[in-house]
Amino acid sequence: MNLTERYPKVVLEEVEENRVHIKNLWNDDSFLLRFNKDTDLTFLNSLYFPEELMASYSIEKGIIEVYAFPLDPNEELVKRSFTFNYKGNSYLCNWEKPTEDFEKIATAFREDKEESKTSYRNLRQFRDYYRKDELPDFLSKYFKDKEPFNFFIKGNFKPIENEIVEFCRHLNFYMSYFDRLTPNVQIFQKSYKKENFKVPCYSLFDTFPDTINGTEIDNILLEIITVANSTTDNRLSFIFYYQILEYASYYYLKSDIKHKLTTLLKKPDISYNSEEYSKTIIEEFKNHFKNNDDKAKLEMLISEHVKLKDLKIELEDNIEYFSRKLEFEGGFKLDPIMKNELTGIEQLPENTIKIIKENIVSIRNSLVHLRESRENKVILPTAKNDDLLTPYLYVLRRISEKIIIER
Repeated sequence: MNLTERYPKVVLEEVEENRVHIKNLWNDDSFLLRFNKDTDLTFLNSLYFPEELMASYSIEKGIIEVYAFPLDPNEELVKRSFTFNYKGNSYLCNWEKPTEDFEKIATAFREDKEESKTSYRNLRQFRDYYRKDELPDFLSKYFKDKEPFNFFIKGNFKPIENEIVEFCRHLNFYMSYFDRLTPNVQIFQKSYKKENFKVPCYSLFDTFPDTINGTEIDNILLEIITVANSTTDNRLSFIFYYQILEYASYYYLKSDIKHKLTTLLKKPDISYNSEEYSKTIIEEFKNHFKNNDDKAKLEMLISEHVKLKDLKIELEDNIEYFSRKLEFEGGFKLDPIMKNELTGIEQLPENTIKIIKENIVSIRNSLVHLRESRENKVILPTAKNDDLLTPYLYVLRRISEKIIIER
């Protein structure tokens, strides 16, 4: 099987000056390979270029070549060699000079974009090494006393040819177990079609208010939401926003009970008649303590402070998302909470807030505990799943903000 048959997205095109460009190797459009037209490119047909790895490999030769970096040949790392036993087979792992095939690829490397999420698969610095004599002195000095090295894994890969990435994850784990600073086999997220979600923006009259009445906020809640708002990791943000609900529900009192308690504490004779007032407090609170489990308190907290109208923008801005069944990588699923043909939030049933709360709890449990793993209901830590969390993250943020303001 030739290269383009194995990877249909790879493009081979003839360009001027008798050159051939190869694009989208590894499904990576940040660079291309530029060869002379008369170059024998058949060597590429025997190699695999998985988009998750900064490597190429040959199953027939039994070699994975992980692209590393020029190193001082006297470094201890270069001398490292070990055998990794995996699923009944042994694999020799060591550092060696790059193969001839790799040198051809690295020499042909050309940037096609100014930035690369994959660091150009480490090919740029090798390209520069191989042409260091052409570089200005201040650049060529970087390569002084360095030589090109790659990390090699050799063995029988045929039994695991469809599990190469998982094999590398296992290898990374054990290498890090014995050396916290070891260079790992770089593993990227597989590309996916990113969804575009609207960012809900709240205001009373579609303009930023002229006056904001600020109330003092619990310092712990303020610290948590500051971190939740600033982190770029959706999973972490979700967990931090949920911590606000946990904290607030732990200290939750229904507004009528809170009012009664405040009134009692303001009694001028409370010190003199403390025993009598203690009985009153116990009587008032006995029913509250009967329903003191976390689930009930969380539900009461949200129902008291958050109404559907508070989530109007969050729900209607991404109505298509909330109108379809969601399935995350790992098997976790959520049913739709609304219909796409809704003309307004008023059409939603009364129990929608409760459904939203239950979905948020389920998402949080899967993120933190993986407690549904035996039922194949896991949200795996992938970029696609992080993206799919976004609209629920907006809803959870608004709920958290409302509770912070009103509690």
